[in-house]
Amino acid sequence: MAIVDLFFFCDQKLFSSAIVIFIFLASHPHIFMADIQTTVLHDADKMLEEIFQAGPQAITLEPGNVVPGRVIAIEQGKVMVDLGGTTTGIVSGKELTDAFNTVKGLELGSEVMVFILEDENEEGMVVLSFRKAAQMRAWDLFLEMKENKETIEVVAREANKGGLMVDAMGVKAFLPVSQLAPAHYPRVDGANAQAILDHLQSFIGQKFTVCVITINEESRKLVVSEREAMQKTRVEELKNLELGSTVKGTIHGLVKFGAFMTFGSLEGLVHISEISWGHIKTPGEILKVGQEVEAMLIGIDGEKISLSIKRLTQDPWIEAVKAFGVGTQSTGNIGKVVEFGAFINLAPNVTGLVHRSQMAPGELEKLSDGDDVKVTILEINEKDHSLRLTFKEPKGKEEKKETPVEKKSETKEVEEKTEKTEETEEKKED
Repeated sequence: MAIVDLFFFCDQKLFSSAIVIFIFLASHPHIFMADIQTTVLHDADKMLEEIFQAGPQAITLEPGNVVPGRVIAIEQGKVMVDLGGTTTGIVSGKELTDAFNTVKGLELGSEVMVFILEDENEEGMVVLSFRKAAQMRAWDLFLEMKENKETIEVVAREANKGGLMVDAMGVKAFLPVSQLAPAHYPRVDGANAQAILDHLQSFIGQKFTVCVITINEESRKLVVSEREAMQKTRVEELKNLELGSTVKGTIHGLVKFGAFMTFGSLEGLVHISEISWGHIKTPGEILKVGQEVEAMLIGIDGEKISLSIKRLTQDPWIEAVKAFGVGTQSTGNIGKVVEFGAFINLAPNVTGLVHRSQMAPGELEKLSDGDDVKVTILEINEKDHSLRLTFKEPKGKEEKKETPVEKKSETKEVEEKTEKTEETEEKKED
């Protein structure tokens, strides 16, 4: 009877095989009964083994494991899941919400993957989580993304002086300051730590498109980069840049030596000397963060781009200096007396230098700011926007000869020193 019961539970193929065995035994009564029993029992054991192998595998319901299940009930704020036909689990509260929005598409009979939080609660059910299961699944996706250089959208949740903590498919990841795109990089004077933090905190809740650059599942360390995610785009945009062309962008940072402007995925610097034709002490006198401007592309060095706002407008100095000619006399007032000479204001935006070599002995010490003086124009240098002047009266061609020392504009020397100082400060900022 036990053997018949066994055949009853076999699938159709195995049951048919059993019938063949019985018919064979019935037609061969001469076979020794002990051999019959041995053969039948051996075949029965073999069939049982095949049945167990073909059946569902046992699920290990231990906290920390991710296991498959089937939805058997959906109620307000909770989902019941069948685990292998013998155990029921429950997903509720915050554990229903995950990065893949699993709960939204659920219906009775849906196959799901769940994370085991507790093996049994007060009601005798296994406590499960969609959220944790999604996080485990996310790590596998991160590995694929890193290998394939794919991008992902994340949301900034926290800020510290080193960067942003972001949510990546339910997993906490780090977006360092150095890996921010140019438009988001904090451009502040002196690398002020508090100013950087204030800048980063303004991004809380904002979405960023990033790629994975470091992943370590064991230590739960995930580092992402917005800059790398835009690398391909930046390379293409750099190829299309042409010196002298005009670009339109937004001012995103003001520092004492200039203004940083973003256009497309690129960033350029408008040096303070390229903001206005007139003299300004700080970029903030003319520009403000968030202002949309147009600029001329005047330099490309790798990914360092130099821009000019003033060159898109007519140089007022060129027009103003037309009123003066070499060898002519003009009246002006002393703007500033320095050790090597005196700067003379001849007209708005037009200033020239009388070097002490063009004065009588002891004359420099007698000059004062604001004094009205009469000068003769020796040279007009449009490139440097400088005029070389003299208090002396020209006496023939010899008086107009220029010595090598005089030929070097003192105004140019001052500008070169200023630019070198500003370039040094700019490098420190970078």
